[in-house]
Amino acid sequence: MVEVAKERAAKDRLPDRAHWVGTCQQRKATMLRKTHFTDTPIKPMRVYEEMNKAFGPETCYVSTIGLSQIAAAQFLHVYKPRHWINCGQAGPLGWTIPAALGVKVADPQRDVVAVSGDYDFQFMIEELAVGLSSIFLTYT
Repeated sequence: MVEVAKERAAKDRLPDRAHWVGTCQQRKATMLRKTHFTDTPIKPMRVYEEMNKAFGPETCYVSTIGLSQIAAAQFLHVYKPRHWINCGQAGPLGWTIPAALGVKVADPQRDVVAVSGDYDFQFMIEELAVGLSSIFLTYT
């Protein structure tokens, strides 16, 4: 597919998508989804809004699968490449904490936030204990 695109580009046969790209960028900048809910119980969108306030642009988010990952991908602000680490496949429940620990070990100065749903969390209790006992995680 890449080779075909390169061949078409060389022959000037690729359609100009600049207008469409510009329209998408404009919509992305102006059509933000509502996140400021004051209802009780708290809505997930509000949680992500507060996370965006609490964590800066250097934060790296790690997530696996499920609704928490889908919502996080839609609502969290990720500013840089390689700051959204996702398993990219179905089935790896329990992956989040080991992956977040790996990111932290590889780059100890990086702020890492693991985004996990309840079922994923059940699969990683042992890894959480290992991380705490190995002083990979900082908690207050």
